[in-house]
Amino acid sequence: MEYVNCSLCNSNEYKLFKEINGCRLVKCKRCGLVYLNPRPTQQEINEEYTAKYHIERLLRQEPKTEEEIQQQINKNIGRAEEIVKQFGNKGKLLDIGCSAGFFLACLKRYGWDVTGIDISEWASKFAREKLGLNVFTGSVEEINFNKRFDVITMYHILEHLPDPLRSLKRVSEIIAYDAVLVIKGPNLASFDRIWHGRKWRGYDPPRHLYYFTPKSYRTILEKANLSVQKIIFQHWNPVVHIMEIRFGGGIRADHPPGAIKRSRIYKNPSFRIINKMTYIMTNLLSLRGRDLTIYAKKRDGL
Repeated sequence: MEYVNCSLCNSNEYKLFKEINGCRLVKCKRCGLVYLNPRPTQQEINEEYTAKYHIERLLRQEPKTEEEIQQQINKNIGRAEEIVKQFGNKGKLLDIGCSAGFFLACLKRYGWDVTGIDISEWASKFAREKLGLNVFTGSVEEINFNKRFDVITMYHILEHLPDPLRSLKRVSEIIAYDAVLVIKGPNLASFDRIWHGRKWRGYDPPRHLYYFTPKSYRTILEKANLSVQKIIFQHWNPVVHIMEIRFGGGIRADHPPGAIKRSRIYKNPSFRIINKMTYIMTNLLSLRGRDLTIYAKKRDGL
């Protein structure tokens, strides 16, 4: 374990924000950023993202047959369709923190030229050997690219990075002027955090090292010479949370839009009415769910 200064302002003055499962979350007295302190060292972080992490925590079992692999790829249809809806059916995309590459494989079906990076040797090797993808092992700071990307995605990765400002500065160096950076991550300022208290899934220490609000997301992006174009907030839906408790991780609140519509329970007319009513209610009350999506571009003149 190691003690660190604030990634945003380099201050070493902080106060205790919350203690979760023996881990100390602190809040910077100067800029307000919440982060884990002390935290795992870089070596400990690297050791965390082994095959065991991906198989047991994310996949539940390693897909070995072609059918099992296709099932994992199909789980990313909603996310791939988001990209196609926003940016069309072709282009060059870089996914930072791509894991085993199932999202990239799904997006490739739509005609996109895809590239990935992941710190996990197991995950990047799986993406290359089993899915035939162009995936690098390491961090974005370590890789030299020979092409420009139309879209760069960072899905639930910024909160895991040891130095998110440094990583975003590297992104600003490799991103084209008219390209778009898409970030998805937990929102510390959400109603979802208040509802779940210490059991909020957005905490997840010691894997999550930083805890951002819309304000701190904007600040860190500006410091990295990136400009926020828009922020889309996930609306909190109590029905989805009840389903998650009842049916487990098969239906999760952080799934891409449309995932719930592909579930079996959605075919029940009563459920669809209740879900629609709660969605309208949470929209009217502006109750924000766990995650948000940020679209950013390189700042003018940089």
